[in-house]
This record gives sequence, structure tokens and C-alpha cells, in this order.
Amino acid sequence: MATFSVDNTARTPFGKNAFLRSTQDVKTESYTVSAANFPANVTVDGEAKKVLQPGTVMATITAVGAEQGKIGPFDAAATDGRQTGANIVGLAETFVPWQLAERDVDIAVVYECTAVAAWCLHHDTDVQEAMDGTTQTAVETAVPTINFK
Repeated sequence: MATFSVDNTARTPFGKNAFLRSTQDVKTESYTVSAANFPANVTVDGEAKKVLQPGTVMATITAVGAEQGKIGPFDAAATDGRQTGANIVGLAETFVPWQLAERDVDIAVVYECTAVAAWCLHHDTDVQEAMDGTTQTAVETAVPTINFK
């Protein structure tokens, strides 16, 4: 006979972030996210996990090495090129809930859209948080085809 056991352990919920104001006229480009340069930025059930949310500002890694040419989250405290506003390529469109713990991942990055600034994310010393005005200005300068409402 089948049995059912209820585990009452609390779980930390997380889901896909919405950031687009409109889905019309959205243009994307494919990039590879560096798993090595992506921080464990979200705590799920007490464990730090690497979760890439849609709407995260992404920038190119320019430091010489195996990760050069890949992308990671824009972070003003980074030292591998992701801290430079001119290296911003756009906003992540792909939700990557666990794969970065194991390998690099190819994602779609939005370079033309209308987005809600308050719903976009960036990293500050490897901590994921809502995009601030300084990062928004850097995105608008590097990728002028992204409009924030």
C-alpha cells in the first residue's frame, strides 16, 4: 500500500523574475555565462546557490584567461572587466536556477526592449540586489536600445 509522508521542513521559495514592460520588439543575443565567475548569490533552504534571474545586468569578462569573452553579472566590485560600464551587454532573459553550479551556460541576453528599472537586478560585491541608479545609467549608456520605464 502507498504511503504519504509530509515533510514539514520550511522551504525558501524562489521563482523567475519578470522585468519586461512589454514583450513586443524584444531582441536578444546568445552569450555564454562563466560559472567560475558567477557568485553564489541566493540562499535557498540555508544553502548558497548560483541562480541567474532574468533582468540581471550582464557584462563581458575582459581579464586574460580561460573565462575571457564570456559574461557574468555586472558588479562594480569585480576585477575581471564586469565592473566596467562599457562592457555591459544587456539584461539576462534566461532563468538559470541551478546549472551554473555545474557548468557554463548559454543564455539569451536582451539588448533591445522596454524594461521596468525597479524589476532589474545587479550584483554588489557578489550580492544580488535591485538595480540602482548608477547601474541604470551605465546600462543606458552601454546599450542605448534598452529603455527603462
